[in-house]
Amino acid sequence: MIALTRAGHELSWQKWDDVFIVYQPSSAETHVFNETTALILRGLEQSAKSLDELREFTASELGIATEDLDADDLAFAMARIEELGLIERLDDVVAGQ
Repeated sequence: MIALTRAGHELSWQKWDDVFIVYQPSSAETHVFNETTALILRGLEQSAKSLDELREFTASELGIATEDLDADDLAFAMARIEELGLIERLDDVVAGQ
């Protein structure tokens, strides 16, 4: 399962043309996200999701079939927002305890 961290829940959003400008108070950094990355974060706002659920949610919000959402693009976006401390993989947290 994948979930937002506290930092992920505290983001301030502004849409600008086809990108999202996102301020992260915990690091005092501003990020620029594309729609796919923004939707991944939005999909986790309500609850943790498995990778498959997150992929289905994101594809649905983009208006495309799940299989048309490039797995490499999804993996890249996930790695980036995990690196920023905005999401965590709950399976890894449980395994590490």
